[in-house]
Amino acid sequence: MLIPNKREFLARRLVDLGLIRLLERGARRSSILVATFHRIGEPAASPFFHGVYSASPEAFRAEVTQLRDRFHLITLDELVGLADSGFAVDRPTALITFDDGYRDNLEVALPILEELGAPATFFIPTGFFENPRLPWWDHVAYVLNQSRRERVALDWPEPITVDLPSGPRIAPIMAVIGLYLDGKVGDEPRFRAHLEERAGVDVDEDALGRASFMGWPGVRQLVRSGMTIGAHSHDHRRLSALSEAEQRYELVESKRILEREIGREVHSLAYPFGWSGTYDEQTLRLAHQAGYRLAFSSQTGVNRPGSSRPLELSRLSVGYHDSPPLLRARMALQTALGKSFL
Repeated sequence: MLIPNKREFLARRLVDLGLIRLLERGARRSSILVATFHRIGEPAASPFFHGVYSASPEAFRAEVTQLRDRFHLITLDELVGLADSGFAVDRPTALITFDDGYRDNLEVALPILEELGAPATFFIPTGFFENPRLPWWDHVAYVLNQSRRERVALDWPEPITVDLPSGPRIAPIMAVIGLYLDGKVGDEPRFRAHLEERAGVDVDEDALGRASFMGWPGVRQLVRSGMTIGAHSHDHRRLSALSEAEQRYELVESKRILEREIGREVHSLAYPFGWSGTYDEQTLRLAHQAGYRLAFSSQTGVNRPGSSRPLELSRLSVGYHDSPPLLRARMALQTALGKSFL
């Protein structure tokens, strides 16, 4: 039998058999699950990078409902208070977070959060707000999606040619994004110009950047709505690849600008990318020196009392193909067992 999505199939079977409910009932171990979302919307209608979409509006409402009904939802300020006690909680607890500050967080996610009475934290990369532009992943996707050429051949930073089909262009987009992920794009403005020239696409960075992100009025609206703001560095760079001075600037400048814009202390940080190797022990030391009390990675897991590091907390990233049943199964497995095979 051909199973198009084995994770989805297995998750639904576990739910149908009642095994997930048993895990949820038995998951009385104290834990704090931090759910991470990025964009909320329909990627098929977007010219930008589809990989940063976490859920459709309908799926997001169902997922937040699950979090609210199966966990004790807390605010970021409450989690900061729990740090002093080693994150001592007596029941499964959860925090909802968003990375990057896209406009749909404000226009789509916020009304759903308010409707469901669910608090959330939004981590903001201040450089995209001070100097509006597309993040490199969205720039690559936009240029290749808008190109009318059959193929694009790049000479720098290494020769690469990608074919551009008439349908979805996921493979060529990922091939070019791989140059960034492999650390080969040292001069980003030069690479952006080279890609645009070879693809025959002109990009209005300022206009697209302003349209993509919520802007400072949107950030202040989140605060007025009872949501919390955290830092996501200044220019969303891979911190471990930077010098000590550059890392310090990324962390300090982001905190300074956010506090200026919202008039409140910013005590928490989400590392850009956040997976292993994108930050290091020097990053943790500099984050502490900058005045951050909590910092979040993208390493998958739950946070247990007494064993979690305040400046290296784990999160559970929600992807667009995580249906509500699949996310429910992943959360139950993580909370009960500390890991998930889904």
